[in-house]
Amino acid sequence: MDVPPSLPAAPSRFIDRLRMFIRSRNMAYATEKTYVHWVLRYIRFHGRRYPEQLKAEYVDAFLSHFAVHKH
Repeated sequence: MDVPPSLPAAPSRFIDRLRMFIRSRNMAYATEKTYVHWVLRYIRFHGRRYPEQLKAEYVDAFLSHFAVHKH
């Protein structure tokens, strides 16, 4: 059985805040896992920089990389 991990009452880590946001919208756990997976790929692609530091052109670079190199 796939059980969502528990979260702290006041999450400070970005991923925990993302999970809390998704859960507050009552989205399925499978959706949460997918969103977290893609956000982690995005963060790793940009050298583990915080998403709050990245601008729109970083999203374009990430998506272009997947379109060109990952098909």
